[in-house]
Amino acid sequence: MGPVGRAETRAETIRRHKELLRQAKSRGCDLVVFPELAFTTFFPRWFLEDDPEVDSFFEREMPGPQTAGLFEEAARLAIGFCIGYAELVEERGSKQRFNTAILVDKSGQIVGKYRKVHLPGHADYRPERRFQHLEKLYFQPGDLGFPVWRTLGGVMGNVHL
Repeated sequence: MGPVGRAETRAETIRRHKELLRQAKSRGCDLVVFPELAFTTFFPRWFLEDDPEVDSFFEREMPGPQTAGLFEEAARLAIGFCIGYAELVEERGSKQRFNTAILVDKSGQIVGKYRKVHLPGHADYRPERRFQHLEKLYFQPGDLGFPVWRTLGGVMGNVHL
């Protein structure tokens, strides 16, 4: 997939994802696995003090207005995908942020969701570092456990050893 630049728009990124789905299908693939935070740059490497800027990296619904085309293309091609993204939800009376991955079947339907449990890095800004690793600042530990799903001809899930 290559890196997603900080200035790259969601629309540009989604176009890349759709093209990768088409390429994978043309090579006989049934499932494409994209990396974590695949809709944006890996923003935890920067310290961002502005809450609206931080929230701009998060998806509030899935599929949403900007991501629906990816699901439609997957259904058109009859190819499944797994993709990671930053998820923002209102739960338990407050804003919750998760590093989330979903599994989508060949009909473009979400069949499973995992929220990253073990967050690496640190939660405090360290100015001596050129790049940060601030997953613990921007995300909460996942609350869905380690589910598995029967889909796409197999049993899939996130395994924690």
